[in-house]
Amino acid sequence: MDQGNIVRTVDRKGANDQFIANHTALTNLPMVVLVDHRSASSSEILTGALKDNQRAVVVGTTTFGKALVQSVHSLVDGSGLAVTVAHYYTPKGTDINQTGISPDINVDLTDSQRQTLTTNPKLIATPNDPNMLKQWLFYRQILQSVRFKISLKKLVLSKLHDYCSSEWSVPILCF
Repeated sequence: MDQGNIVRTVDRKGANDQFIANHTALTNLPMVVLVDHRSASSSEILTGALKDNQRAVVVGTTTFGKALVQSVHSLVDGSGLAVTVAHYYTPKGTDINQTGISPDINVDLTDSQRQTLTTNPKLIATPNDPNMLKQWLFYRQILQSVRFKISLKKLVLSKLHDYCSSEWSVPILCF
């Protein structure tokens, strides 16, 4: 993002700390963020910032809902103690703790697709992942329904086509 609020944290004493975009956007192309119930913490900060600033469309299922900033302290036996030191809020002030971020477009797996991924975990986050394929189809619908300049639309759609047979190549964030 070139501009806008990214996240606000509030510590135990009520002190606020605001983080703002620093005019170093990686791209100005349209973006889609793919999320599911395992998307948590820093991925939710980024998702919330992009969604609240209307910089990306969020596709998938509701995120995990971890809006806590924690500090980990090492103990002498090699274990650690995580202490919550702050709570964070999206740019619009939404508290997502234990509720998560709802997608703009909900895309969920069928029981059969969920079973396929459970029995074949190596398919996760590959072009053969049924969740990713479903989300890509919605992404394509979004691109086709939004009024882009013809050349930009062709560029993004061609990159989407390339992905379906190769690697990530479109500004899509998957958490």
